[in-house]
Amino acid sequence: MNNKTIVFLFFVLFTVPCFAGTLDKIIVVVNGETITQGELDDAVASVAERIQKQIKDPAQFAAEIENQRKVILNRMIDERLILSEAKKKGMKANDAAVEEKLNAIRSQMGSESKFLEALRAQDISLNDLKKRYADQILISELADMEIRRKIIVTPSDISGYYEAHKADFQEPEKVHLKNILIKPGEGLTGQEAYDLAEKVKAFLKAGENFDELAIKYSKGPNADRGGDLGFVGRGEMMKEIEDAVFKLEPGQVSDVIETKLGYHIFKVEEKKAAQAKPLSEVKDDIEKTIYIGKAKARYDEWLAELKKNAYISYRQ
Repeated sequence: MNNKTIVFLFFVLFTVPCFAGTLDKIIVVVNGETITQGELDDAVASVAERIQKQIKDPAQFAAEIENQRKVILNRMIDERLILSEAKKKGMKANDAAVEEKLNAIRSQMGSESKFLEALRAQDISLNDLKKRYADQILISELADMEIRRKIIVTPSDISGYYEAHKADFQEPEKVHLKNILIKPGEGLTGQEAYDLAEKVKAFLKAGENFDELAIKYSKGPNADRGGDLGFVGRGEMMKEIEDAVFKLEPGQVSDVIETKLGYHIFKVEEKKAAQAKPLSEVKDDIEKTIYIGKAKARYDEWLAELKKNAYISYRQ
C-alpha cells in the first residue's frame, strides 16, 4: 500500500454514504456547504445495524447511537470544510474520474436498469450521485495535496522508531522439528497405535534413521519428507507438545506424546533463541506506521487552520 492510498483511506472516512436519503431541512452550514437532517440520519442508520448486533441493551444502544450521531456530524463538518477549501482554490473533479466511479457501481449492480432502480429506491438522482462522487474526489485530491506532499519519513525516523520499539519486533524462540505421528484407525486400535509408537521410539533409540521411520510409519504432515515441519515458534503448537519439544536440545528425540490426533514422536533439528527481527525486514511496516502518525498529526493541524477562518452555523 503506497502513501497516497493510505491518505485516501484515511480521508474517505470523512465522506458520507453514496446513497443518502431525500434532502430536507438544513442543520449545519459550513462556509456555504450544507448538511441536512436527512443526510445525517442516513449516515447514522448505516452504522446502526452493526451497533445493534454488538449492544443488546436498549438504553446502551440508544446512548451509543447518540454518541455516533455526534461523531458522524463532526466528520461531516470536517468534510464540508475540506470541500469548501477545495472550491475556494478553484479545484474541480475530473469528469473521467467521476464516470469511473459510476461505472464501478454499474458493474456491481450488473446492469444499467438495476443501477437506476437502486437510485430510485434510495431516492437519489444520477446528477446528485455524480455531485457526491465529485465532492469525494475533490476532498481526496486536496487532502493528498495538503498531507501526502508535506510528509517526509527519513531513514533516521525509521531507525529511531526501530530502536525505541524493539520489543514490538521480537520473534519468539523457535525449533526446527521433525515428527512421526501414529494414528489410531485404519486397522489400528488405540492401544495398537500406542504400542507401535513405542516400538518406533525403540527403533530410534537403537540408532535407526528418523527420516526413514517417518516415511515408513508416520501419518503426520510431510511424512514423505521425513516428517519435516520446519521451524515452529512458541504459541503455534498444542501446549503438551510445546512443553516437551522446547526442553529438548538439537539432535534429541521426545518421548511418545499423546494428543487427540494420536501418538507423536518429535526430533529437534535446530533451535533459535528469541530475537528482534532485523530492521531490513520490518522497515516498510515502520515507514507506514510513522507515515500514518504524521498524516494524522498534519491533518489535525491543517483542519485547525481551516476552522480558524471558517463560518460554521448550527441551524438545529
